[in-house]
Amino acid sequence: MDVYPAENEGGGYDRALPADETDKDDEDDGGDLCRICRSPEGPDDPLRFPCACRGSMKYVHQGCLRVWLNRRGYKQCEVCKRSYSFVPVYSENAPERLPWHEFLRGLSLRALRVAAYVFVILFNAFCFSLHPWGKSSAVENQRVFRVSEKFAFLLAGFLYDGLIAYLMTMTAVLKLMAEDILRFHRQIHGENEQGGGGGGGGGGGGVACVIWKSMGILCDWWHDFLTRCGFFHAIFVERLEEMIRPRNPQLREFGAIRRFLFLLDDNAFAVLAISFYVSFFFVLLPFVMGRLVIAVLLLSQRMGVATQFLSGDSLPQEPVVFGYWTVLSLSLAYLASFSTLSRAIATKLSLGFLIVAVALPYLLWIFSAKVWKNLYVVKLKDGFVLGLKFGVLPLVLGCWLDFCILPIFGTTVSWRLELVSEFPFVMILHWMFGQICLLLFYNSIELIQKILQKRPFWFLLDVTDPSYKITKLYLGQFLFALAFHTSLMVILVHLPIMTISFISTSFFPLQFWIYEERIMFLSMAAYVSLARIRVIEWLVELIKPAVEPIVHKWIITVSSWLQLSDFFLGNQANQNVRPLLQQELEVRDSWSLLIPIAEGSLVRFYGSQNDVTSEEDIDDDRFITLRIGLMLVLAALSLFLISTISMALPILVGRTFFHSISFIMIKLGLKHDDLYGFWIGCYILRVIYIGTCFTINHIMIRRTDLLLSLVLLWIRNALLFSIWVSFTPMLLGLLIDLMIVIPTKVPLSKPPVYSLLRDWLIGLVVLHIWTYLTMFTRVKCFATVAWREKLERIRSVGINTLPWTWLLGNVICPIIGTLLTTLAFPFWVANSLFPLLQFSGEVDLAVQRFIWPVLLAIIIIGVVAKLTFDLFHYLHRVEYDDRYMVGDRVADFIEDHV
Repeated sequence: MDVYPAENEGGGYDRALPADETDKDDEDDGGDLCRICRSPEGPDDPLRFPCACRGSMKYVHQGCLRVWLNRRGYKQCEVCKRSYSFVPVYSENAPERLPWHEFLRGLSLRALRVAAYVFVILFNAFCFSLHPWGKSSAVENQRVFRVSEKFAFLLAGFLYDGLIAYLMTMTAVLKLMAEDILRFHRQIHGENEQGGGGGGGGGGGGVACVIWKSMGILCDWWHDFLTRCGFFHAIFVERLEEMIRPRNPQLREFGAIRRFLFLLDDNAFAVLAISFYVSFFFVLLPFVMGRLVIAVLLLSQRMGVATQFLSGDSLPQEPVVFGYWTVLSLSLAYLASFSTLSRAIATKLSLGFLIVAVALPYLLWIFSAKVWKNLYVVKLKDGFVLGLKFGVLPLVLGCWLDFCILPIFGTTVSWRLELVSEFPFVMILHWMFGQICLLLFYNSIELIQKILQKRPFWFLLDVTDPSYKITKLYLGQFLFALAFHTSLMVILVHLPIMTISFISTSFFPLQFWIYEERIMFLSMAAYVSLARIRVIEWLVELIKPAVEPIVHKWIITVSSWLQLSDFFLGNQANQNVRPLLQQELEVRDSWSLLIPIAEGSLVRFYGSQNDVTSEEDIDDDRFITLRIGLMLVLAALSLFLISTISMALPILVGRTFFHSISFIMIKLGLKHDDLYGFWIGCYILRVIYIGTCFTINHIMIRRTDLLLSLVLLWIRNALLFSIWVSFTPMLLGLLIDLMIVIPTKVPLSKPPVYSLLRDWLIGLVVLHIWTYLTMFTRVKCFATVAWREKLERIRSVGINTLPWTWLLGNVICPIIGTLLTTLAFPFWVANSLFPLLQFSGEVDLAVQRFIWPVLLAIIIIGVVAKLTFDLFHYLHRVEYDDRYMVGDRVADFIEDHV
């Protein structure tokens, strides 16, 4: 029997690769072959048929399937979409149930793991409370959320955990970029990879080497974690094999620490190590060193040894900041003493912080000289050029974009400059938005270059030229890219905003829920939900297919009007890339997107172009320059009009939608949100456009019968949906009101006041959450198996293909009947049956008020009991698998349906 480990270690099994064309002759033998490696089954490696595919796609080796799944990342068949099933295989001496002592041991170890996570969170909160940022964050949390001081520090600790994750992400990305740059440099210059240079360092660098090695191991683990989460697929467009290959971090290199924490798995241990690494070396250690140095200076001040410069109020108030300066000074002292090999300097530097501070310029000079002499990968000049291309250009574009959109948020330039001066890390957002702008401009320019011939782009930089170097500063190209992008932002962003503000002075600034502190948690949850439904991908999929034909049609039409078709759309037959240059691009595959963005997104890939040809074309017609300029003016005007309409029309439609439901917004005390209004407006415009085109098309082809059937289907769905979102939420909200709101808010001496609108809103939110958790998550405690099957059928089959009788009789009516029974039965007991017992009026009133909360308590106790039983059953199964499972095997398709 073929048994494989439950977790694939990503090892060999090299035959699990797509077969070559020479292997097609093996199909003539008539035997069953693996669809991946195209080889028959062996005595210890039988063929399986895990999905519904038939023919040559039916059989596969289990090892081939595992390697294929690890490389492709799929959990189901790519052809039949059938999910693969793996059956666990246990050892021969496995009992039917775990002994109680083994089960208790497993529970205790898992409890210790949870305790370790809790300790990490508390340790991070404590360390962050020592930092000035932590103190200010805690004060802000206490002011905004009105919580206690300890809880405010705990919230700041959670924020600090997110900061640690961000720093680890940036470190992993920079580590990968450094490795890629080094590999690319060696590939271009033909240098062999060898482990020279950085070896020695003496015994004094042992601790630093251990810390650096530990940091590399943790970065490798974070790389693997982000790769499994799909993080690098969102950053890098192409699936680079070197980028997504698992690093398999050797966490056992931590030695005794790893053996002591044997109860933690690799992921838990890595999280623990990262948190301790960052918190200890970046917060706790500088704090302790700062306190010690401040204590020494205060002691010396009292003894009269310290100078007047360190007396009085000149001492820092924050030990962490003073600790940073101390660590930096000691590090520079060590580097200077190590690089100069001078005992005299090392002896002088050991005298204290004052001498280190005096010798700081000298140490910087020595260190810079050593770096200039020994750095061979990237020179200082090359680093300056790369800094301009990758740092300055995106930062300038991001700041200019921020300046253009200031009226949208109703802020001023002085306020934004004050914000940047107080929080310099905001510049990172500017840089990121600048990179996004460059990426968008690159896609647009590439689209235009595909339509036009290459002669209009003779003045642009050609990265396919063999003499091109990314470390060379092309000043004219850099300035042109800067001017082009800034002017394009003015046309696309600034002028439309000014025009809209001139037409309607009340249109800007936009209103967002995030500005209202009383609903901050609700607004954050709303924006997170908006991001989770992938509205950006939806908008891209909506716009992208229509951009290319519209741009193509516009260029053809305007070129024919201005008699520029021969110049722009002439002979496009010789538009292919030269074979040699194509090979160079394949070598620079990982740089195919990085280089255009570095050069300002104004590069082309069509090979070299003779400048004389373009100049001769211009000399042939003296008015061609004027016509080209007129075409550029028309293009700018078209972009301005399209941007203005695209910016104003969806927001106006969204505001109209919010105005139509203003009676609900007023009841809740809310205002409209223009971000949600924009997306709602886009969706409404899309529905109107698709419906209009669909109707006109069916009328033109005289298929009114099909159109009528579709209209009836839409009416049916609208009626069912209106019942689902009107009557059902009202009953659910009334039940929640009787169970929770009225018993906790209304005293017994006062009669309750029912608000159907409030009950409907509460029920609508709860119904939406319940539907989402049941249909799109693995949470199973809020619905029975029958209800999960019904909702799964609706999600997989679709509401249009299901009969209305099934939807009404099996989905809508049962839930309405259940809600009516839950409302009516306690009401009948409290108002008809219980008064027959002849109790006092106060008792009858208490029963009528608290019978629904008692029913809710009974339901909660039952659910908690069931969840507890399921939890113990799950823990028993997990411990049983950890103890006795030796592997698993893929289940055949017939085995799942016997």
